[in-house]
Amino acid sequence: MRLLWIRHGETDCNRERKYLGHSDVPLNEKGERQARGLARQLSQQLERPCGLYASDLRRCTQTAQPLADEWGLSIISDPALRELSFGDWELLTYEELMRADAERASRWYDDPFRCSPPNGESLQELGQRLDGWLRKLLVQRRADADELIVCVAHGGVIRWFQAMWLENDPKRYWHVEGVGHGEALLAQWDGRCWRRQRLEDVKRGTT
Repeated sequence: MRLLWIRHGETDCNRERKYLGHSDVPLNEKGERQARGLARQLSQQLERPCGLYASDLRRCTQTAQPLADEWGLSIISDPALRELSFGDWELLTYEELMRADAERASRWYDDPFRCSPPNGESLQELGQRLDGWLRKLLVQRRADADELIVCVAHGGVIRWFQAMWLENDPKRYWHVEGVGHGEALLAQWDGRCWRRQRLEDVKRGTT
């Protein structure tokens, strides 16, 4: 199985550097262009996937829609693929957060794996949610088959996959090179672990 992770296109909140977790905001004009451009590129580069999954938040379903149109697929939306919830800190900038709740924010920055924003999630909770989804995917689909699955998600979700599943070390979360808005990361399951592939090296219809 090959899994193509796509980060949603840009939103105004991303541009304004706000903490954007479960808040359901749309793509901005640039994000829509990113989504359309990536869909055209991937439809020429890759074979038709066997499944197209997306976080149920609008910025992901909007990014997935051009892909669905290009490939003639339905979008399977799943809240398990949502970004980390920032709870009461949603839609604040770093500066606003430090003015409003500096002490608690500092504890969270020091240990985001165990600490969480008020009414939000820790990284450990995000990881448990995503790990459960990914294990379920491997069971539900033929993991040993030459299938391409596409998943449109969020920067934090993809970072967790990179750290936990590609580098086998969740503590690498902040050290991996993240995926930009409207960009993709390709990984292949070899029966034991996930390995990253260079998308530009993939020929249409081959692995």
